Amino acid sequence: MFRKSLFAVSILTSVISLPVMANDAIELYGQVAISAYSFAEDGKDTVNRIENESRIGFRGTKDMERSPTLVWQIEGNNVGWGDNEGDGQLGLRDTYAGFTDESWGLIKFGRFDTPLYRIIDWPYSNPGLGNVFDWGSDIVGGANYSRQSDQVSWDSPNWSGFSMTLAVGRGNNPNDSESNFYGAAAHYNTGPLLLHAGYEYGTGRLVDLDDTTTESTMSATSDYITYLTGFELAFENGIGLFGAYKVMSADYSNYDNADADTGTIESRIGNKQDQTSYSVGALYTVGYWQFKLGYAANSDLEIDNIKVAGTADNVVSGQTIYFIDSNALVYLRLKAMEINESDITEARLGLEYYF
Repeated sequence: MFRKSLFAVSILTSVISLPVMANDAIELYGQVAISAYSFAEDGKDTVNRIENESRIGFRGTKDMERSPTLVWQIEGNNVGWGDNEGDGQLGLRDTYAGFTDESWGLIKFGRFDTPLYRIIDWPYSNPGLGNVFDWGSDIVGGANYSRQSDQVSWDSPNWSGFSMTLAVGRGNNPNDSESNFYGAAAHYNTGPLLLHAGYEYGTGRLVDLDDTTTESTMSATSDYITYLTGFELAFENGIGLFGAYKVMSADYSNYDNADADTGTIESRIGNKQDQTSYSVGALYTVGYWQFKLGYAANSDLEIDNIKVAGTADNVVSGQTIYFIDSNALVYLRLKAMEINESDITEARLGLEYYF
């Protein structure tokens, strides 16, 4: 056992020393993020779990002799609970290569967040608002992608407070050349105000719908559009405010009814679905403490311009953070949700350390 450990240490040491020998800038980074939470629906069936969102990654730059600076990143997925496909898999999160230059920005190829989702995820899904504002939409098949492979994007330089991102990539049906997405985001910072706008248009998105009665799967494709506008305000006295409004729409076609005994997929999802969302919040930072309160809501889903009762959602969440170090914190989060007419409460205590 000792000889195996010594061998492992020697291999690790040689790997760590490689960047120095090659004169590359390589960084090992990641997070240790573990939380305990209690989750209850309609006042019963309480679930107590430990969630492990720890992960690790590698990134670096290389000044090339005959090209712009090479930028790359390989990031592993969260450790998770150990019973989910992809937990801990290296490369499942942001993994890409590209080139950068101060005059024209950054172009990269690979797997990473779409421009729109980068805004949805932060700041508007924190603290704990993601159940509604992120993945809480009722639109069948979804109305945006999150982290997507087969993607090309360009990030502009900062032009006097204005920056933008453009992206194009494949959709979720690799066998269909019409399954693609196109995204854009713009940001403008002046004084304490930061403005965001995001847009995403997808074509040929594969939509599967399970029929539990016949144990069959019906499918369709959707073309969707989602756009978002939002703001952040950060004042010198530690007070901050944020808000965003999101509009989602999907049109369906190419219906495939595996078994229509209980109604075709067209009759169940319609030809068009629409839904809107918004997220607002406030925070106050004093010393090593931060207090944050957020609220997000989804409107009732509309199918062919008819509202579906009971599909509206909302969440109110409060969070207290204490920074135990410049890159480490502990937090307590309490939130109450109404998701599709179910009342859900959650309490979470967590530790996060970033390196």
